[in-house]
Amino acid sequence: MATDDDFRASTVHFLIDAYVARVRTEDNSQGDAVRKSMQSAVLKSIVPWKKSKLNKFADLLSSLLLRIKAGENGGSADVRKWLKRTKHTLERMESSSSNLDESVATAFKVLLLYLTILTALGISDDPSSLQDVCNSARDLLGETSKTEEGEEEEQCARWAQVVVDLVLSMLSMQSMHVRAVATAAFALLHDHLSDEALALVLEVFSSKKSGDEEDEGESDVDEEMEGGTESEESDEASDAESEENCDPDEELRARLRAALGGAAADEDDSDADEIVPTDEQMFELDGAIAEAFRGRLRPDNKEKSRERTVNIHFQTRCLNLLNGYAKSGMAPLHHLVRIADTLVKASSSGALRSSHEILNVIADTLHIVSSTRKFGATSDVRSDIQSLTSTVMEQVMLVSHVAMKNSLSALCAFLIRCHKKVCSELNVKKGDKHWYMPLYMKTLNSYLDENSHVSPQLFVKLMETFPEHCHDFIEHLTQRATDCAERNYKRLHILGLLVAAFRIVQVDASTSGQLAPVLTTLSELSIKLLGDMADKQEPKFHLLVELCDLLLLIAKQCTNSGVECPIRGNSKLEQSLTTLRGMKICKKKPLKLKIATLIKSVQTSSGSASEKSPKREKRKSSGLNGNASPEKRVRKS
Repeated sequence: MATDDDFRASTVHFLIDAYVARVRTEDNSQGDAVRKSMQSAVLKSIVPWKKSKLNKFADLLSSLLLRIKAGENGGSADVRKWLKRTKHTLERMESSSSNLDESVATAFKVLLLYLTILTALGISDDPSSLQDVCNSARDLLGETSKTEEGEEEEQCARWAQVVVDLVLSMLSMQSMHVRAVATAAFALLHDHLSDEALALVLEVFSSKKSGDEEDEGESDVDEEMEGGTESEESDEASDAESEENCDPDEELRARLRAALGGAAADEDDSDADEIVPTDEQMFELDGAIAEAFRGRLRPDNKEKSRERTVNIHFQTRCLNLLNGYAKSGMAPLHHLVRIADTLVKASSSGALRSSHEILNVIADTLHIVSSTRKFGATSDVRSDIQSLTSTVMEQVMLVSHVAMKNSLSALCAFLIRCHKKVCSELNVKKGDKHWYMPLYMKTLNSYLDENSHVSPQLFVKLMETFPEHCHDFIEHLTQRATDCAERNYKRLHILGLLVAAFRIVQVDASTSGQLAPVLTTLSELSIKLLGDMADKQEPKFHLLVELCDLLLLIAKQCTNSGVECPIRGNSKLEQSLTTLRGMKICKKKPLKLKIATLIKSVQTSSGSASEKSPKREKRKSSGLNGNASPEKRVRKS
């Protein structure tokens, strides 16, 4: 009984035989539609299976190449030449396979066979990629024979660089099946990706073009500033020169004259002011004038939009490669830092900053990098991490894209964790362990004082990753919250961060004394704000929600740490909450539940608990004596 691999091979052989027979015939009456349909069927059949290894796919490609070669007796000389050259390259690789890693050799073999099949079948019209690959392989095979001991890794890195270059060229093709083969081959290189090979992928996101545009813009600004100082002395002369040197768009003028017809007037016509078209004539001319402008602008816009779309799609495919590389757990730490650095700079470039599609994919990639817990190798990249952290902090205040904000917040915490890991593994004891806190505090003040794009998730993510820093944020935010000059909307931001900090902070006996004064201060502030809203009959919904959450968390932390709760038995707070509960805005379900829970915690005291205890004891004693159960049984019966 035939296996799945045998059945698949026979199916692919049948499709290729049918395609070759159809293409080689001179009857083209059915046109390109049938040709494209058969090409699509062949490409769909020649893709690696998800659950199978790429070695089996390489064997399938080898059998296909032999079948094509057997049927190419009457084929073109170019096809026979490429088949012969590919066979010779593979034979040389097998003879020198001892010096080459198996996964790298398999990836190269798959791509070489696949490109040869596409060229032999006429699916790929451009054999330049195949020629470049064969030339590179010939040079590397010549160097492999001369490789000495200890140079195997360097030689393997060169082969990986050739494979990555070939993968990128295949990713630019339109067929998704070709790109699937390239992606599968790249996955074999995760453990052998060199710095040079990674640089080829990251060059796709380089901001050279945008940097050149910015340089040109800066030079233009400088020239304008210099020209501005000169123009103060001779404004009239410069205006005259600009009028003489202006070059009108004659093509647009010709189109407008053709559209306006008799209504058009020359500039030199002295009677032009006397020609005043009626409203009906102007309405009739609107369509013709609009078409004249569309005819001038439409082709360029279409071409630019097409190029931009192609670039975005190609960059998205490269990002998918980086996603798989980061998820593999084989990427060394300095590669992850380099990927993050390149993507952060690319996201702020003029070419990508306005594209929400590519920014979403970049944000996903940064999230994957930030969630990495396993590295292939760890090296001393502390300076790179500190530099990138400063860059990210600058970008956080400028980026308005929501997904990018969240990814940058997670990236900062990831970089700090990597810095600590490097210090731990390399036994680095010198230097400031909390070098990042001044950056965070500076950004926090900017978030509270200025109208920046900083997201509070930046600080929450740090506290979630390193709970020991919750005390630093609580102390700083408490000082800001008690400042009378703070506006309500700023105080709302402060209270929101305090609520997040109290949810994350880990309080024990050693830190309870440090936290007790802060709890008292925040309780007094919250009670005062609630009293003001109750007296003025002007409750602010969001501020009221944050205050209730803060007071509930204060009561919880006091219980956990054994500190006396400052809100228990506070009659003023209870009166304010009772007044607010009767207002319309406080009858919304979430806020209503918070206020009710807070009133219960205010009313809870040692005395009330002792008063309820006799009732509980009475119920327990009656249950133990069996007085309650017979009555219930009688009722049920």
